[in-house]
Amino acid sequence: MMKTITLDALMDTLNTGTDAILLDVREQDEFDAGHIPQAQLLPLSQIEAQATQLDKDNEYIIICKKGGRAQRAGEYLDQLGFNVTVAEQGMDDWTGEVKIES
Repeated sequence: MMKTITLDALMDTLNTGTDAILLDVREQDEFDAGHIPQAQLLPLSQIEAQATQLDKDNEYIIICKKGGRAQRAGEYLDQLGFNVTVAEQGMDDWTGEVKIES
């Protein structure tokens, strides 16, 4: 079973510093409208094509808008043998810092 993380725990993890890579699996326009500053964009629609560029030695935390796409991305990467943790909620419920791309 995949690991999950609450948004409060994710905020604590990011604030204390982590080697885990935060993947935002929303689409580019959603990401640009507001994302966690440390997040890297990897849209769910491109995950199969991009998965080969991920490093299995890294830990990945996955977030989306509400949780559904993060869950699907997590299941896919988990099957490929990646160390993944899925945020239980998404950016709709995120209360921390947000970076907007103009």
